Amino acid sequence: MVLPALFALILIGLFVNRNIQIRGLYGDDLYLWSYYGEENFWEYTFPMKTKGNFRPFYWALSYLEFVIVGRHVNYYALFNTVINIAVAFMIYFFSLGFTKTLKLKGREMAAGQLVSFFTAAMYLCSHFAGYQIGQVLGLLETMALSLALSILYLLYRFSESGQSIYYGLACICYFLVLFTHERFLALFPLFYLSLLLNRIRVKSRSTGSVSKNKLYSDESLNEKGFEKQQTSVAFGNMDFGEAKELKGSKSGSGKKSNSDDVLKAAIPLLEVMFFFGIRRIIAGQAMPVGTAGTKVSETFELGQAFMYALQQVQYIFGVNAGAAYLCGINWREMSLWAHLLVYGSWIVLFVMIFYYISEIIKTKDPLYDILQNLLFISFIALCIGCSSITVRLETRWIYVSYTAALLYICYMFGKLAEAKTAKSGRSQAVDNPEAHVDNRSRRRKTENFPAGNVICFAVMFILYCGLMIPVEQLYRSNFRNIFFFTELDRVNSLADQTIGKYQNFLGVRQTYIFYNNYGMTDFYGEYFYKPYDPEKTGQGSEVHFINDVSELPEHASYDNSVILLESSDQREYIDITDQIFGKADWDAITQKG
Repeated sequence: MVLPALFALILIGLFVNRNIQIRGLYGDDLYLWSYYGEENFWEYTFPMKTKGNFRPFYWALSYLEFVIVGRHVNYYALFNTVINIAVAFMIYFFSLGFTKTLKLKGREMAAGQLVSFFTAAMYLCSHFAGYQIGQVLGLLETMALSLALSILYLLYRFSESGQSIYYGLACICYFLVLFTHERFLALFPLFYLSLLLNRIRVKSRSTGSVSKNKLYSDESLNEKGFEKQQTSVAFGNMDFGEAKELKGSKSGSGKKSNSDDVLKAAIPLLEVMFFFGIRRIIAGQAMPVGTAGTKVSETFELGQAFMYALQQVQYIFGVNAGAAYLCGINWREMSLWAHLLVYGSWIVLFVMIFYYISEIIKTKDPLYDILQNLLFISFIALCIGCSSITVRLETRWIYVSYTAALLYICYMFGKLAEAKTAKSGRSQAVDNPEAHVDNRSRRRKTENFPAGNVICFAVMFILYCGLMIPVEQLYRSNFRNIFFFTELDRVNSLADQTIGKYQNFLGVRQTYIFYNNYGMTDFYGEYFYKPYDPEKTGQGSEVHFINDVSELPEHASYDNSVILLESSDQREYIDITDQIFGKADWDAITQKG
């Protein structure tokens, strides 16, 4: 089912983002391109000085993005969509791991595959993706999100298996995300939580194996085969890494384990120290800057941060709590049917969580399970906290928390499936202890264990997705109300009415805009056409601003000029070149305006 699922995700990603187009660059996108247009890769990626941020990993990737797209500016949205689909693939495979799908059989396996697919599909359908697709800088948020979620997944795998490779990869991802988007510095505590989880897991399973040994040595193991069967009982339910750990702990390697933990604990600390040190040298300040270049130390307010954190929780549960210019449409402006769907999704989630808690409290390792749940909850809380301390709350910052919440549901499914399998295994052990000697035989017998409750959990999650997808599409249909989409419409129109309309535009025509009520700067005028030029110069074509026809230069003519007027809806430009040079009357312009 993997290949059909991936193909379906491609179709979903292309479909939901079909209306988002980038045909012109503006703001931070154009500002970033200006550096690409004038610097080589190394100067662009590792500048000697920056204004507040130092993001070499992202800058390296953005340089490659500019190289790949080249002068085809209209491909940026498609590029972002493809990258987001690739991240959805990653989320799908992470979900397969969290749901333990590959360890399940029959209906449970099919349910796990469906839960994993719908998790990735909900990621693609989410309205939090607006910035990632509609801005060239969307690559920044997409890469930061993928690295942050990779840290969560790798630390989870480390807490499950104890294999150092997962912890090491998580440290690499943390180093990269620090130099992609500095707000994910907040994930630092997760490494120590995972180390604590690993310690508890080793101790718990070591204790559990001793209890099993006593049971079977007294009742079911004969003296001749004692040693062989005892080893089988102790390690029958463990993978190779876990069995190796347990053997090591029994042979007196505890000191080595302690030294390994100290080394592991030191790595993220050294990364953070390096991060602050290099920022101090390159950016001139150790602490990262806030939104739009603001200083967090000057703008932070505890009450405002708490309000933003509360709003993010509301966003995750389907409520657009912010102003329309930030999220498209406010909750109070939505139709009754949308409210009812969201309320219905809450009921479904409540039932899922209630059932999950009722099953998990029956576990034999309550501390371990509580802390492993805390790994997900802490990740979400830290992501919410680090994006709540700036001057405003944008939906792009909620994307990672929302996706982590979906993955948390996958984890719940996996724990329920694991609990059912464990119960089946324990019941077989009482009836026939010798079944543990042949682990393959034990797995065959657990396939027939009733899986109705696990299937029910999967069905409820699919129901939740069915309720929320129409709401997400409603939110997406209001993207044009978000502030940066207004600017995007304007520059798209500017591109359409100039370089997209006239052949041989570059080096031939100049653009003149009446009044400039949109507030475009001289920087726009100089750089707007350069991204369309393979030589990155614009060939002399620029944007100029005038208030009267008399301000047109003497050499301006019908053949070398484009004259534009801002529309009354404040979102586009109207070409009045024909009217200015007497080629057409003004009636059509009056109707458009």
